[in-house]
This record gives sequence, structure tokens and C-alpha cells, in this order.
Amino acid sequence: MCIALDNQWSSEWTVIYLSLQITGPFLQVGAVTILTALTWLISGQWFKIAKIAVRWGSLLFYIAVMIGLYISPLYIKSPCVIEFNQLPLKPKIIAHRGDSGRAPENTMISFQKAHEHGAYGFESDVVISKDGVPYLMHDSTLRRTTNVKEIFPELADQHVSWFNFSDVEKLNAGQWFLDTDPMWNVGDLTEADKEIYSKQKIPTLTEMVRLANKTGKIVMFDLRLPPKGHPYYNTSVQRTIEAVEAGGLDLERLWWLEETKLDEPRGVFMTAEWAQPVDELKKNNITNLNVRYTEITADQIRSYKKVNISTNVWIVNTKWFFSFYWCIGTDSITSNHCEMFQNMETPVWHLSPQNYLILWVTVDVLSVVIITVMFIVQRVRLYGTSFSPETISLNAAKHKNGYKSRNMKEQLLRTEGGLEHFDDLDRTNMGVLNQPVAYSMASIPGDSSYMPYREPEATRPDAKYEVE
Repeated sequence: MCIALDNQWSSEWTVIYLSLQITGPFLQVGAVTILTALTWLISGQWFKIAKIAVRWGSLLFYIAVMIGLYISPLYIKSPCVIEFNQLPLKPKIIAHRGDSGRAPENTMISFQKAHEHGAYGFESDVVISKDGVPYLMHDSTLRRTTNVKEIFPELADQHVSWFNFSDVEKLNAGQWFLDTDPMWNVGDLTEADKEIYSKQKIPTLTEMVRLANKTGKIVMFDLRLPPKGHPYYNTSVQRTIEAVEAGGLDLERLWWLEETKLDEPRGVFMTAEWAQPVDELKKNNITNLNVRYTEITADQIRSYKKVNISTNVWIVNTKWFFSFYWCIGTDSITSNHCEMFQNMETPVWHLSPQNYLILWVTVDVLSVVIITVMFIVQRVRLYGTSFSPETISLNAAKHKNGYKSRNMKEQLLRTEGGLEHFDDLDRTNMGVLNQPVAYSMASIPGDSSYMPYREPEATRPDAKYEVE
């Protein structure tokens, strides 16, 4: 289970890495735009920070983040930043089990749909029946894509190579697609298509090859060898080649996967299944690779192309993914969705280096100007038009001291003495004296000859009170 999870996460990280390469320029523009917009809030809060160290530390951090975003295009290597006249040819499309995104996989209608949607070739999976007939089937059992549970319930889990093809012919290979809707598109099908799909049978390799030959396609398939002890185990490759020749296909248009080690037929187009050093490929006379997208890099594809070694990448099912491999010069891709790429004239996006430079510099300069204006406006809004660092510091300190003063009052209110004091104040009209009070001059400390200055009675608001 751990190995399976590692493989799954490896694939996911590869997808993330590739998506960042294709979308990196737009992510940079988006990040700069978002942080520039947030600067209004950031600057408003920054002016209210009381501690000088925190204030300047946060400002330096903000500046560092923005500078990092501004210069990040220096490290973004998107293959779609390319001169238009240097854009490679559009990759050819190889139909994975036919047009399996729109029709039941490994059926004749699926391959017919692939031809209609401009496929360059057909990809499939081949097994050998008990009576020696090569036919098309991906799984090791017939359970998922046929009605074997209804026709041969006791054989539902039997290996596909132990069926006679006369029994395989009795199974329906299309109704499952309508019932399960694996691609979520059955609702878009016409009634005529549904009728055709519901009657599909499992085809032989010869039937598929005959269609490929008629429509000018190349053919590639995984030959799934039968278990040891099978009557045709040792002659599986021979039976397969005979079936291809019976379909009329020139063997040079058959991409024979190198992984089939039981035998190596002559005349076929040998195809490697993993990235290898160029010298090793040339030594084995291999000029074609069929590689999963997680197992080859853009640099490897480019290096192979320079020495006339073509590369097919599987499986590519989205336009942005297809655009990535288009921009780096991949010769062909394998896909479930031929129709998705049929009418694409250019990648999803591509820019010349000059235009990308203009976009990059323009966005960065506008961001700097807008950020500067926001800080100035926030400063004027909060502290007026005259700039005085001392005033800002005093206001910040006043705000801080006011906060401390409120805290002291709250603490006083919580003490018993404080509560009694305020009770007394309440009983005496909150401490406001509205009765004359007599003071003794003897109670005043200091020199008795001291005579304080006395204003004329007319100018003293409380002259009506006598001080004895």
C-alpha cells in the first residue's frame, strides 16, 4: 500500500510541477496583483504599529516578498514563452483504446470515432484466447467491460486467456459504458450512438488492424502474454504478428513495444518504454519512445529530438497538458479524448520572449506606483498633510498610553478599595463639591508671612465663597 501511495503522490507532484511550468507567468502576475490590492489594508495597519522595531521589521518583510515576486520571472522557465516561428509542430494524437473518452474502450466503434476525430494511430491491449485468437482486452478478467456475469456467471473471474474466442464473441462489450457513464458524457450522446454502443462486441486484433490499414493509421499495443501453461504461451508473438499481417498492415507501421521480451519480431518499428541514454537507444536501433509523462523530462524530449529520436507521451487528457508537450516539441501523445485536440490551431497560450518581458515589466512598474500611492494616501488620511515622524511617534505613543490608562482604570475598578471609593463618590454626587468649604490658614504649610496673590473679586468666578 505504501508503494502505491508513493507512486500516486509521485504522479501528483509531477502534475503540479508541470502545471507550474505552463501557468507560472500567469501565477506571478496574479500574485503581484493580489498583494498590490491588499496593500491598502496592509499600509493602513502598518501606520498604527506602535513599536518601531515591529513596524520596520514588518515593512522590510513586505518589501522582500514583493521584490521576490517582481524578479520571480527570472526563474520561471515556461516552454510556451517562445517565438512564434520557433513553435514546434502540433503533436500527433494516438487514440488510447480508441476514442475511449466518448465510446466503449477497445471496441470497433471506439476506433471508428478516433478516426473521425483525426487520430494519427490506434493504441490497444492484446490478449491470446485459449484457442489462439489475439483479441482486444485491457483487464485480466472480463468483468468490468462485458456482461460475463450474466452469460457465464461461474467464469466471471476467470483470466481472459482461458476463454475460447467463440465464448468471448457472445459477450456484450458496450452496454456497460451506457450503464456506468465512466466519462460523464452519456447524456450528450445521440439515440443513434446509444443504439450502436449497446450492441458492441469484443473485436479481434485483425479487425482493428484492418480498420487501421484502411484509414492509414499506425498501430501500437501492449501484448499481454498468457499465463505459463497456456497452449499458445510460447507462440504468442508469432500468433500476434500473423494477426497483424492478416489485417493487411505493413509491419513498419506497427510500434512494437520493447518490453515484450518473449520474442522480437523483425520488420516492426521497435519502441522503447522508458527514457534511456541516446547511445543505448542507438545501439539497439531504437528511434522511438513511448513513455509515461512522469518518467521523462522536457530536456530529455528536446535532446532526443535533436538526434531524430521521436517521443510519444501518455496519457494526456487536458488542453493545458497538451499545450505543454506541444511547446517542448513532443512528436505525439496518447489520449482518451481525440476530439478535444482535433481543432486546436495553437497551444492554449504562448508569448514571444519580448512580449512576455513587456508584460512582466509593465505589471511590476504599475504595482510599485500603486503601492507607493497607497502608502501616501493612508499616511495623509491618518495624520494629515504635514509629515512629521515625531508626531506619528507621539500619536502612536498616545494611543499606547491611552490603552495602558484604560487598563489601570479597569484594574482599579476590580479592587475592593476602588469599588468603595466609587461608592463614596456616588453618594457625594461623584465627588463634585457644591458646598462652601472653610480652610484654616494654619493648615497651610510653609511661611505664615506668605500672602498668595488674590485677584479682584469681580474676576473670580467663585468669589462668593469666603476663605477664612
